[in-house]
Amino acid sequence: MSTYDELIADADEEYANGRFKHAHIKYGQALSAGSARNHYCRQMRGICSRMVAEERMEMAVEHPEMRQDYLDQAARWLAKSEANLDSAFDESPELQLGHIRLEQARTEDAIAKFMEMSGGNPARRLSVARTYREEGFDLLAHA
Repeated sequence: MSTYDELIADADEEYANGRFKHAHIKYGQALSAGSARNHYCRQMRGICSRMVAEERMEMAVEHPEMRQDYLDQAARWLAKSEANLDSAFDESPELQLGHIRLEQARTEDAIAKFMEMSGGNPARRLSVARTYREEGFDLLAHA
């Protein structure tokens, strides 16, 4: 097994064990080491970033004295999720596009939750999430 494949296997293991930040880092190392499965690494980095953001939003609720710090961290992780999933969508084989759209919908839902927690209006993000969800199911139906 190549170093590239080993990094992806390690990242997959970190992800399976709920260590999303570590998985995000490993998938990034794999991106630097190879190219054959970069679309997969970007998709997984997007998912991991969202999971870390959701953890930070939970911590913001659990630790009100550090709420803003955790929300700031969540914002950065959500931006990473959005960027990585956008790249994954652009680079992936057609059979994967529906799955990625559904992940993008989940990220938009998380961004909407973040906006609510920050006192903003989540309506536009919820609308985008619905659109991505519909597109995802459409793409899967025609794959």
